[in-house]
Amino acid sequence: MDEQTLSDSESCAIVGLMADPGVPRRVAEAIADDLSDDLTSELGGRWRVEVDQETLPLGPDGEIRLTEHAPRLLQQHGWDFVLYLTDLPTRPDGAPMLYDVSVSTAAALLSLPVLGVVRVRSKVRALALHLVRSGAHQDGLGAPGTDGLPRADRSGFVSEMRLLAGMVLNNRPTRMVTALSGVVAAGAGSGAFGIFYGSVASLAVALHPLRLLLISAMGVLTLVAWLILRNGLWTRSDDELTPGNRRMDNAATVLTVGTGVGIMYFGLLVAMFLLAVAVMDAGYLETQLGRPVNVLDYVHLAWLASSLGAFAGALGSNFDDEDTVRGATYSLRWHERRTMFQNYESDGSEQEERKRIEREHDDHDDGDGTERGDGDSGNDEVRD
Repeated sequence: MDEQTLSDSESCAIVGLMADPGVPRRVAEAIADDLSDDLTSELGGRWRVEVDQETLPLGPDGEIRLTEHAPRLLQQHGWDFVLYLTDLPTRPDGAPMLYDVSVSTAAALLSLPVLGVVRVRSKVRALALHLVRSGAHQDGLGAPGTDGLPRADRSGFVSEMRLLAGMVLNNRPTRMVTALSGVVAAGAGSGAFGIFYGSVASLAVALHPLRLLLISAMGVLTLVAWLILRNGLWTRSDDELTPGNRRMDNAATVLTVGTGVGIMYFGLLVAMFLLAVAVMDAGYLETQLGRPVNVLDYVHLAWLASSLGAFAGALGSNFDDEDTVRGATYSLRWHERRTMFQNYESDGSEQEERKRIEREHDDHDDGDGTERGDGDSGNDEVRD
């Protein structure tokens, strides 16, 4: 591909934002126009930013080897620089890596989870500008350098917590609501039974709010634990992930499932309150309680009924498909990586998937070796 001369005022340099589905895709679409304006203002000339979606395969080590695919992407799309946005957190040397740059190609990879959950779009936009600018040379765009770029490795407690929050964000816990249809059905059915059963109302009103809070916490935690264990979401201690990845994976699993269940519980609480108001006549409730009723009585009733629904949801989860639940719990690439490293307890299909990936990677090395350069294939991977 011919290099783009930046000094040519009539030419147009094209930057490609290649993104994984989900959060990376939405971020890429949101920043494309502004990034084009930033590049024009910062570097001069004419710039265009194009967005495309493609899921690059993982290598045998579970990482995205962008350098091996960058020449094809640049030629196929007519781009001068490619920036790949992924929801896969990487830590090749133990510390979370914010970005990787190619040593030989006008390409860079950016890991969104490392940015956390606050101002993600503006952070990606600013870093993308720095990465493209680092690859801008007098005669055109080439491999980006590292001078003037922020540190790629993000070690320390704060960075780990930011990564954990970013992993949960990219997992999109709201998807669990639709995946756990059995849980929702069992919870709604059991909660509705509690609304119609008169003695439950008497019990709910008699309970102290702290006791109701304890019951609801027990119901939510029980459902979270059952979903994790039943669907094999807990990463075993003898897997092939590094200890740091394993701990972060399990923490993200608990937070993702907990957030998803919390959303379902809140929705169930609102539904039970509306059902109680619609079904439970105030006069009838007064006869059950032996005193005038108020709104708090309906809140207590809905609260206890929702907690009963949470306990029943564990039973309903047995009717939900394991693969569907796993796919809804994690981001696309992290789910692919867990499958590759057999982090799910199943019948061995994950092992076959990993063998398939290794075969494809070996075939790519044998038949596509020209993409990796002459004589330095061992060093032509994405570097820090």
